Amino acid sequence: MPDVTTVHILLATFNGGRFLAQQLASLARQTHTDWTLTVSDDGSDDDTQAILTGFARQVPQTVTVLRGPGQGVTQNFFHLIGNAPGLERGDLYAFCDQDDVWLDDKLARAVAWHSAHATRPVRLYCGRTQYVSEGLAPLGTSRTLRRPPGFGNALVQNIASGNTMVMDAAVMQGLRLVPASHSVWHDWTTYLVATALGGTVQFDDTPALLYRQHASNVIGANEGWRAQLRRLGPVLTGRYRQWSDTNVQAMHDVQALLTPVAAQCLKDFEHMRRQPYALQRLALLLRSPVRRQGVLSNAVLALAVCLGLA
Repeated sequence: MPDVTTVHILLATFNGGRFLAQQLASLARQTHTDWTLTVSDDGSDDDTQAILTGFARQVPQTVTVLRGPGQGVTQNFFHLIGNAPGLERGDLYAFCDQDDVWLDDKLARAVAWHSAHATRPVRLYCGRTQYVSEGLAPLGTSRTLRRPPGFGNALVQNIASGNTMVMDAAVMQGLRLVPASHSVWHDWTTYLVATALGGTVQFDDTPALLYRQHASNVIGANEGWRAQLRRLGPVLTGRYRQWSDTNVQAMHDVQALLTPVAAQCLKDFEHMRRQPYALQRLALLLRSPVRRQGVLSNAVLALAVCLGLA
């Protein structure tokens, strides 16, 4: 049975000095102390570097700071993926954002689940988040799932934020086959790869971190019916179809690792998208396992398919 106690935290930073110290302090408070921290800093010109240097001196864990590629958050996280340590040992990996605050047992809960399922070769732990204001006042929680995680869902929707994800080495190795240019967001690609490889995905309904909402969020909260209606924007502008193109490219990068079920689902999804008539595409969608989580969200997906924009 592989050792599943060491967690390599992968933190992407860029001018994060305003909130970074609080995030790092929450890492230091983790009840699970067997972790390392690898940081990719994307050219910060504030006090980010000084904060990281001070933190490295304060904690007994290994802290490594890399120079990021300077091409945005997705490229920065893929830089971390390409430089993640411990793959040969079967360790665990956790994405980390610079402006959150982790609850003290975040890693412990993830490690406990991975340890209980260590015989399963591909594993991804993720879950809900507690939304908070800049001052950490509670604002509500992210949604839970209405459908089980799966590849058919992953093709058209990401179910969890990367800041909740803790994965095993098999997922990380799969991610290394995907170039950053074939990723919409690093966390969506992680969900895709994990399910494409037949992985077990655990979605924890109890939030393990405070997800700070502020003006500089790259993604931020995406809840409620207004957020659902906002999804029409990417559909009508063709951006959603570009996302699907990118996800398909990523799956071709890991084609040799796909399970037969995932390979067939991908083939059917591509076939559906090529059909010339709306009713053909809609009929193929309804016969497939490709689904989003919510009713309104699935209605938007069906509209996108009918318009040839999915």
